[in-house]
Amino acid sequence: MNRTIACFPNSYGRFGVEAAVPLLQDIGLRHIELPIKNAGVPSFFGEEPVLTDASSPDDLTRVRKLLADHELSISSCNITAGNPLDPKVVDATCRKLDLAAELGVTLVVAGAGEAETDEDRATLYRHLGRIGDYASERGITYCFETHPGICQSADGMLETMRGLDHPHLRLNFDTGNVLYYNEGADVISSLEQVIEYVRHVHLKDSPGGYRDWTFTTLGTGIVDFRRVREILDDAGFTGPYSLEIEGIEGEAPLTLEQHHQRVADSVTYLKTLGYFDAD
Repeated sequence: MNRTIACFPNSYGRFGVEAAVPLLQDIGLRHIELPIKNAGVPSFFGEEPVLTDASSPDDLTRVRKLLADHELSISSCNITAGNPLDPKVVDATCRKLDLAAELGVTLVVAGAGEAETDEDRATLYRHLGRIGDYASERGITYCFETHPGICQSADGMLETMRGLDHPHLRLNFDTGNVLYYNEGADVISSLEQVIEYVRHVHLKDSPGGYRDWTFTTLGTGIVDFRRVREILDDAGFTGPYSLEIEGIEGEAPLTLEQHHQRVADSVTYLKTLGYFDAD
């Protein structure tokens, strides 16, 4: 089984895509989860975006060349734009889907959104259905982040998947966020509960504390990544698995070398667990 293992470049903090790309090949990674940001909105990590929903064809050409120069392919695009309950977010998401399609991407990752009332949920479902249809027309599947809202927990994910019942709306299962956003959650049982809908995975470790922003080198927390792989192998899932190493809340800013070391050590750890083996 040949698995697609990628890196989400927020793992490099404020240094972003252009700093990450030249480093990934040397540690055995050939794929990247490419972010498409919101134009004019500062990034959470402070990096300079390479693409936004306002990017031009020339911007796409520049990104293609950057990746080709370092023999990287795009496994997915992260197109988080906000809460799709807002029609403006739906419009921005569709613009990003157009860009992803231009890049030849078949998977994107973004939020499912939040809804506080039954009326809002009905509206959100309509908007997500529109996004699913728009993605389908471009040969793309939209994968919901494990974020606050209707896909925060395994129970919420199941309710959402069954309620939407759309073949181009699926899940990105985040092994760290399940613990961060859900007090007392169990990664393995949550994954088993939603496995039939998982189309993308963020590999993120955690010490397990509720709202504990400690997402550092894989293997330093409580996530059983070997069992995660075994469950997904049994389901026929081959990726993308995307490393997401977001650091520790309150720590001093890291150097580029320190960010890269966490990624490199995580890749080494995954190799011991069979993620890079061809079964």
